Amino acid sequence: MGGMGPWEKFPDQLNAGRDSPIAHTCEYHLSGNPIHRGIRYHCQEAGFEHPLSDHVAGNTLSSRDLAARSCMQQSRLARTVYGIAIILASSMAFAQEPERLVGFELERLDVNPAATGSLVQGTGELMPTGDYRFSAISHYQHNPLMFSRRGQVLPIVGSRTTLLLAAAYAPFSWLEMGVQLPLVAFQTGADLKEEGIDRLSSFGLGTPLVSARMRLFSQLDGALGDLALEMGVGAPVGGSHGLTRDAGPRYAPRLMIGRRFGWFRVALDSRMVVRPEIKPYADREFVRGPMGNEAQVGLVLATVGQRMRWELDVRGTVPLVEQPSSVELLLGPRYLVNPAVEVFALAGVGGGSAPGIPLFRVMLGAAFGKVIPPRLSDESAVNCSPALDHTVEECPDLDEDEDGVPNGVDQCDDEAGPADRLGCPRKDSDNDGIEDKLDACPEVLGVAAWQGCPMPDQDKDGIEDERDVCPSEPGPEKSRGCPLKDRDQDGVEDDVDQCPDLAGPEERQGCPESDLDKDNIANVLDTCAKEAGPESNQGCPAHEVPRVKLTRKQIELTEKILFIPGQPRIRPESFEVLRWVSKVILEHPDLPMIVVGAHTDDRGNALDNLRLTQGRADAVREFLIERGVAPERLQAKGYGQERPVASNATSIGRENNRRIEFTIVISQ
Repeated sequence: MGGMGPWEKFPDQLNAGRDSPIAHTCEYHLSGNPIHRGIRYHCQEAGFEHPLSDHVAGNTLSSRDLAARSCMQQSRLARTVYGIAIILASSMAFAQEPERLVGFELERLDVNPAATGSLVQGTGELMPTGDYRFSAISHYQHNPLMFSRRGQVLPIVGSRTTLLLAAAYAPFSWLEMGVQLPLVAFQTGADLKEEGIDRLSSFGLGTPLVSARMRLFSQLDGALGDLALEMGVGAPVGGSHGLTRDAGPRYAPRLMIGRRFGWFRVALDSRMVVRPEIKPYADREFVRGPMGNEAQVGLVLATVGQRMRWELDVRGTVPLVEQPSSVELLLGPRYLVNPAVEVFALAGVGGGSAPGIPLFRVMLGAAFGKVIPPRLSDESAVNCSPALDHTVEECPDLDEDEDGVPNGVDQCDDEAGPADRLGCPRKDSDNDGIEDKLDACPEVLGVAAWQGCPMPDQDKDGIEDERDVCPSEPGPEKSRGCPLKDRDQDGVEDDVDQCPDLAGPEERQGCPESDLDKDNIANVLDTCAKEAGPESNQGCPAHEVPRVKLTRKQIELTEKILFIPGQPRIRPESFEVLRWVSKVILEHPDLPMIVVGAHTDDRGNALDNLRLTQGRADAVREFLIERGVAPERLQAKGYGQERPVASNATSIGRENNRRIEFTIVISQ
């Protein structure tokens, strides 16, 4: 003990915590001399000196032990207090509210509301006056905004799906109005709370855009190409926590120029985007500088004139502030469903690290309205398809009649014909031997001497004037074009009419028929030729009821002639009818021949029926002869079942088929 200096340290195990966050050193100090054994102990802890004791110990060793034990207790207490302080500080740090990301409009792609030439870029072409178009587009972007942290790349916006509504209308040939309304339907991204940044909203309203486009030159009007100016304005009304709005309005003046070359179109679209400049989080890696004004340049290659069209779009940005540039490539088709509906799709990849340029994007949409684009005079319209309505002028390259001659050359587009006749057939509509192309009267039969027209016929009687003896008076061919002379108007020409002043039938050489009883009914139609009577009673006196009716072809019966079934014998109740028949024949000597025809139904054997009807016809003839009719004026004919007048399937039909007929045969 006597060899120790004024300050001595305790053994090493007392300094085990020297390298800890709070270093400590325990020392003791000998004061006075060994005789008084006066010992003073000190403990230095983190720069503080603390006297442990100032007394006279019983011996030196026990005093050291006591000092060491006290210093160790003080060190443990200090370390405990420091740990509690760290935990409280960490809790206060984690309890801080994460900061919201500075808002700006992330979307960098606008569509072309009218979609003339291109779906997403202007080509200098405007819609025709009065045309309109409505579009609905589903738009997906992958990784449009990324964040780098300690060498690891995380998406702030990993995926974004937008529903875009667009409309365009052309009130004048030189002016076109457009509007776009984006709606972010869903977006996701990484959790940046460790960076003190709150998560973005998953949906919200984007920046609405309104544009007015003015045409300066048009290829449709004969210019070398299309040239147009546009001014677009974006309103800062989108969601503030979804990267869907700028701090103020956005302005986008635009110049577009394009030209068609046959089946494709080339266009250049350039515009300046003037937007509020922001410098969000200069100390963080996901924004590499301020965001603000930029120039955008686009190139379009698109096919034209087909129902299915394709387009290739290349878009690049040149920032006017310290911000990365970018480029994007898009390719897709558009298909005309009908003149009022079009569907389309675009997909592409992006290059560069500028915010809003995704790794890839996909767009699907449909348009409604007047979606058929304008065409040049020598171009085919996109609706040149058999399934769509179109005119021949719209589709000069189509072959409507499939004769191998295109519409633009075919003079007869609705009829097939050879190419050497410009698509027209060799046609002779009036069959006069003169082709319609050379026929001055293609619908009227004519002669070659008159260029396919008929010879003149002044009186329109069908006899050419060259053959018409009376060219100024219509007449029949038999009189060589002269009118017939028929004073009594009975149709018998006066030259052959034996009674030119009295009307009569041709068979009587124009003389009237006789009327013996002077009742104004010709004998040939008068049932009672020798007794006057009214026409309503068949020319018979009113007190008589005629049982037959005389016509020019038959003596018609008012009741059936009955026979004994299966036999040719006449039943007595039919004698009165037959007496009337004989009376008419006897009173009309001008009736040269009467055929008595007998008929039956189809029941029984056909040969037996024929024999039966012949027997019945003979029986009637014999009855009439007995009544005074000359035999040479009567002929009996049995027809059997061969001439039915009704169906044999019913009893009424069979009854009607069983009959006797008296047919008048006129001598020639």
